[in-house]
Amino acid sequence: MAIELQRRRPPSEHIVTDVALNLIKGFEGLHLSAYPDPASELARTGKGSGDPWTIGWGRTKNVKRGDRCTLEGANTWLREDVEEAAQIVRDCVTVPLTAGEFAAYTSMAYNLGYLPPSLKACLNGGTTDKGKVMAPGSYSEAILQLPRNCRAQTRPMKGLYRRRLAEACVAHDLPFENACSPTVVQFALDENGDIDRDATTSLEDTLMRARQDTSRTADIMKKPWSELVLTKPEPAAPNPAGNAELPELKAPKPPAPVVSAPIPAPSSGPVAQGPAVVVPAPQPPPPPVAAPKPPEPVIIAPKSVDVRSIPYGEVLPENGAKNMSESQRGVGMVIVGAGSLIQIVTARLGVGTAVGAIAFDLSRDPVVIALIATGVVAVIGWLMRKKGTKVMTTGMVNATQVLK
Repeated sequence: MAIELQRRRPPSEHIVTDVALNLIKGFEGLHLSAYPDPASELARTGKGSGDPWTIGWGRTKNVKRGDRCTLEGANTWLREDVEEAAQIVRDCVTVPLTAGEFAAYTSMAYNLGYLPPSLKACLNGGTTDKGKVMAPGSYSEAILQLPRNCRAQTRPMKGLYRRRLAEACVAHDLPFENACSPTVVQFALDENGDIDRDATTSLEDTLMRARQDTSRTADIMKKPWSELVLTKPEPAAPNPAGNAELPELKAPKPPAPVVSAPIPAPSSGPVAQGPAVVVPAPQPPPPPVAAPKPPEPVIIAPKSVDVRSIPYGEVLPENGAKNMSESQRGVGMVIVGAGSLIQIVTARLGVGTAVGAIAFDLSRDPVVIALIATGVVAVIGWLMRKKGTKVMTTGMVNATQVLK
């Protein structure tokens, strides 16, 4: 009890810490657009005014439908409203409180706008709503009053019940995140609309689960939550040189090996026995590592060309070189082109005369077309062979000399 009293201070000496802010933020949530009260008729049936409308981190003062805010504005309102809630605790409570109890009751005053009379009766001394007379400083009974105040417009709400359990954990300097999560806390109502105690998670179970919470390390659990938030890191001491950096730490030298071995004395005296320090022989330096060989240079040079791979067979005329006139492909092309030309010219210019009619009929005969084409090709071939063979052969011979 003496240790507990040492941790308690008058409410006027307490300030708003991150414990209260994080507790409020966790249950209020951030809303940049105004929303109706979850327990209002508008939220349940879609009718009614929805008052009180809420925005930011649970701000309800002068908020109306359609209002919007920024994150910076929501944080500013949170600081103002939390300070007002903390002042309610300072004005209503006359007994000393721990930092955790002050944060828990500040969160409750932020949510309700006041401290319930039964809670003040347990803290300051008085009679509760159940007719029970309490002595000043009944801190355990005051914690039991938290879960009772979870109604919104006379209707118990699971969210408010979880919040009261979390405030009880904070009052005991215990973490609440896991013990008061929506999946852990069970909540049910009986047929009369009251809390079903048999199907609802009790305060005792929540506190026991918070004490057994293994999500935090042992070092953190040694200190109360409120002290952790208010603890400030100690500034690092400067080194003797006046630098901000820490001096470089050098590893200690390993001791020399000591072995027992006789030490020979001079030849003129007796031999003395005793331990001797043996200095290990110096190790030769490791052989130098040979540098890797540079990659072989890539040499790009022209390659010889096989002249015999040139199309149309051998290059030299004595080996059977052929010109275009002797190619079957060229003959076919000439036949097709000549036939088409004769047919078009005859059809367009000769029709209407006897000669034209005869020419038109002959132009349709494939035999006549083949004879005419053969004659034309023969003449062209003779001309090409007479003049072109000599020119083509001379060029190929010159090319062969260059390639060699």
